[in-house]
Amino acid sequence: MSTTILSFQHRVVIETLHSEGCSLRYIANYLGFSTTTIFNELQRLNSEYQAELAQTDFEQKVSQRGRKSSLTKSLKHLIEEKIQVQKWSPEQVAHAYSPHERGSNENRNRVL
Repeated sequence: MSTTILSFQHRVVIETLHSEGCSLRYIANYLGFSTTTIFNELQRLNSEYQAELAQTDFEQKVSQRGRKSSLTKSLKHLIEEKIQVQKWSPEQVAHAYSPHERGSNENRNRVL
């Protein structure tokens, strides 16, 4: 009972056994998952449990995992302008806003 990731086949079995009135504990033991995993899976949808909808919900949530992109539309437009119009290299764009590259007051004061 170490894994908690359910396959589509597991979801079909859960749907079938749940519709037949089997207990959560029975379904969990049958599939080799914890009772909590089965309970959470049955709570995934706001309506009656359907394996296909649950799988779609799972895939959508998996695709939304991870770090969100910091590339906004305005930043993308700025980068495209610098590279295509002003003929900057990608390195120039990447370092254009770092204090070391732009010569901040802090860096100038150290030199003086």
